[in-house]
Amino acid sequence: MSAPESPLLSIVVTGRNDDYGGDFNARFFRALAFNHDKLAARAVQHEVVFVEWDPVPGKRLLIEEIAAALPGVARDALVAYVADARYQEACSLNPRLGFLEFLAKNVGIRRARGRFVLTTNTDVFLGPDLIDRFAAATLEPGIVYRTNRVDVKFGIDESHLTWEILTDARNHVPRPPIAPPLYQGAAGDFVLLDRESFHRVRGYNEVYRLARLGPDHNFLVKALSSGLRIQDIGAPVYHVSHLGSYQISKGVYGESEREARWGKLHWHAHDVIYDNPDTWGLAGAPVTALAPNRFRLEFDWAAVPKLADLRRIVLPAARAEA
Repeated sequence: MSAPESPLLSIVVTGRNDDYGGDFNARFFRALAFNHDKLAARAVQHEVVFVEWDPVPGKRLLIEEIAAALPGVARDALVAYVADARYQEACSLNPRLGFLEFLAKNVGIRRARGRFVLTTNTDVFLGPDLIDRFAAATLEPGIVYRTNRVDVKFGIDESHLTWEILTDARNHVPRPPIAPPLYQGAAGDFVLLDRESFHRVRGYNEVYRLARLGPDHNFLVKALSSGLRIQDIGAPVYHVSHLGSYQISKGVYGESEREARWGKLHWHAHDVIYDNPDTWGLAGAPVTALAPNRFRLEFDWAAVPKLADLRRIVLPAARAEA
């Protein structure tokens, strides 16, 4: 059975076949199958919008790996977009930033069909209370739903993950809870908003492209300043720690943090108010159909966001004489 034309939920995730963190594909496939099975069991109409950003030359596309490993998920729920690798080079303002995660997520948000759009990461597991909330269909437009991320201990056996294992407090690593007004903290793992409002604020920041950490927080600032409410949905998600995660690997770089693939921390534009153009999400990219629900975004310079946007710079009315 294919996904309905306008499902309740679109889940937007992004990645590529580069084995980030040592076992990216395995972690992604586990979470993808787990979440799809739990949603389907409760008859929650959903689609997974996967954006393959900057595919690795000479390697099989990750969407092909998904189809081989999870044919049922690929057939019933997956919609995939492969962005031409030239978009990474053309859009990046930091040569060490190897993956423009939030531009890729914008590609998915722009093309999602769900009434509500959840942007998350590929190794995040939805909890039972969250599935209950989706099944109840009580979500309201105009609210950015956030939730706490529960970190599961590094080294746990991931081959047979269940809700019993994920929800067992003995397996958890303490982390501070989210709090108003922004409910920030691991925002990249769970931002849920109705599709119309996501389009009204034009997705994540595409003007500032120096760092990977921060645009999720920045979106919350943008949403609040745009009149949207932010609320804790009250049902956590779960993340199993791994070698590529920021919390584990940030200490490796020390004073050379600027060389990390997330960019130096003080480069993050947390609290600026951005204004993406109407063409956000590579709206102008030519699209080629590869197979049913599989598309390629061809490269076109007209689709690339501007390298600088001066609309927010205000000059003084007059200069005082020296």
